[in-house]
Amino acid sequence: MLNRYHDYLNLGRHPELLPLHRALNEQLVASAREWSSYDYGEGYFYQSFPQIGVSGLRDTAARVAAMGLREKLAGRRVLEIGCNSGFLGLSVADVAREVTGFDINPYLVRMACEAAMWLGTDNTRFDVSSFEDFTSDQAYDAVLSFANHHTYDGNTRQDLETYFRKCRDLLPPGGLFLFESHAPDHEGEGLAGVIEIIGRLFTIRERRVLNVGSFLDRGRTFVVAERSA
Repeated sequence: MLNRYHDYLNLGRHPELLPLHRALNEQLVASAREWSSYDYGEGYFYQSFPQIGVSGLRDTAARVAAMGLREKLAGRRVLEIGCNSGFLGLSVADVAREVTGFDINPYLVRMACEAAMWLGTDNTRFDVSSFEDFTSDQAYDAVLSFANHHTYDGNTRQDLETYFRKCRDLLPPGGLFLFESHAPDHEGEGLAGVIEIIGRLFTIRERRVLNVGSFLDRGRTFVVAERSA
């Protein structure tokens, strides 16, 4: 409720955002009515996006800065698994060569498309798909797996080995794999096994714990890895 109240106050100072927020909120209402799986935003937005005056449970700007995403993704073809409303991908689209994101929730994908259209972004694409059903005839320079290797909503069907191997197959040699864990309470002792699989399939270049952003952002493990030949 606080995020919603903050955004409504901000709209009074930026009335040009009203049509976009109306379109985004129409999708929120439709999702609440039609989408039966877990609502990560708990009735509002899961991801923040200050460029369009949206607050969320997770601090997109802080995450992008803490992970160094703008530097790491500059000039690259980027794939984001489980992109939610696409706000993180849109936050780096101006430096990336192109950004493709997909999510299983069609209402979130429509939010991403609405935001991209309002921003005039022409190098992004957002599709409705599960990771298991996602196919592509191109390799990406970077694959983002941010808390999507298993999910709260139970919609992830593949085992971890299969999941990370598919991530690897989407990259050429030298391609970047960026991983963010779930919050520590959810990931638990299983994180060691996840890191072990990543270490077998990729060369890990960086591993650290993030401690910026909202309470939902802090304590997550971030890994930068590279596909070897």
